[in-house]
Amino acid sequence: MDARENVTGVERKVWDLIRELSSELKNVAENPVLEAILIAAKVLGVRKEDVVTKDIIVSEKEKSIIKELVEKRANGYPLHYILGEKEFMGLSFFVEEGVFIPRPETEELVEMALDLIKRYGLRVVADVGTGSGAIGVSIAKFSGAIVFATDISEKAVEVSLKNAKRHGVLDRFVVKRGRFLEPFEKDYEKMEMILSNPPYVKMSARLPQDVLFEPSEALFAGEDGLDFYREFFRRYSTEGKIVLMEIGEDQVEELKKIVPGAAFLKDTSGRYRFLHINRRSS
Repeated sequence: MDARENVTGVERKVWDLIRELSSELKNVAENPVLEAILIAAKVLGVRKEDVVTKDIIVSEKEKSIIKELVEKRANGYPLHYILGEKEFMGLSFFVEEGVFIPRPETEELVEMALDLIKRYGLRVVADVGTGSGAIGVSIAKFSGAIVFATDISEKAVEVSLKNAKRHGVLDRFVVKRGRFLEPFEKDYEKMEMILSNPPYVKMSARLPQDVLFEPSEALFAGEDGLDFYREFFRRYSTEGKIVLMEIGEDQVEELKKIVPGAAFLKDTSGRYRFLHINRRSS
């Protein structure tokens, strides 16, 4: 039986549009129907559930905009730039072109950090390369710690501040534009934990088409993808601090040479994804 057997004519027209457009997304989306629904919901200003359950009238102008955005997505443009947001740690973060889109895998880094913050009673955390602020804002939101965040992108600074305001942590999330932790040199000694999801992709790597729309400085780190780690650990002492950074799963052996004594942790899929240093005395 057709699940939409009892819906109204208007709803059927909405669904016909979704069905038609979703076929255009089959080469770029794991779930083309869901993506078409999300795009339609964005344009119509409703929840995704409303697209299929309510009597929504779709004007010709709205249809045109929906079709235009679906075509843009079909050409590889990231879905979350179209939607203008991405969920992370159960929170909705603003994202836009020029800012790295947070990944679900990075939630594991935040969860590990929150456990360590609670265990050691940490109060001051750094977030290097904050992007949308996903890591730093989440830490401030769920731990109450003060977060010093940096990014080399002015756009990232702007967006991360919007997200800090959105989630009520502007008083504990301080972000400045700059490389590594240069903007907070005078505060470095008080930082108890350093977090980062840095660029770690090799320049020669072949990436999915939609990823290439994201800022290259948030992705690539030299010929072997290790430039960030070399420079960071050359510049900064980690004495008395906890460090958690995301890494590429094939980078462990080289990172052992760059950061002697570091531990390497697996994600829930069993892949090495995190570099961990704990030099806290208590």
